[in-house]
Amino acid sequence: MEYTESSNGASVELRVHDEFAIALPETRTAGYRWSVVRKAETACQLTEDSFQPPAGVGGSGKHLWRFRAVAAGVGEIELQYGRSWQDKPEPEKTFRLKIHVRP
Repeated sequence: MEYTESSNGASVELRVHDEFAIALPETRTAGYRWSVVRKAETACQLTEDSFQPPAGVGGSGKHLWRFRAVAAGVGEIELQYGRSWQDKPEPEKTFRLKIHVRP
C-alpha cells in the first residue's frame, strides 16, 4: 500500500509484517525537503528513505519512505516539510499517519 498527500491525518490498520510506503512531492531545487519527526516506533520500522528526482529540469520529485510493521501496537508517523535554513516556528506542511498494528 502507498499513502500520499490525500492520506494526511488518516488512521490505518496493519498486521505484523505488512509493508507500506509514503510518497510525497518534494521540491529540492527550491530548498524544500521533508524530514521525519516521528516514525511510529516500536510498531513500525523505517526500511527505506529515498528521493526520485523530477523527469525534467526543476519541479518536484518524489520522496519515498518504506516501512514494515514489526510489532503489535499503535504509533504515529509525522513528517514536516520546509527549508532547513529558514528560521520559522512552523513548517510549511505537516503530514501525519496514525498506525494501528494488529498481531
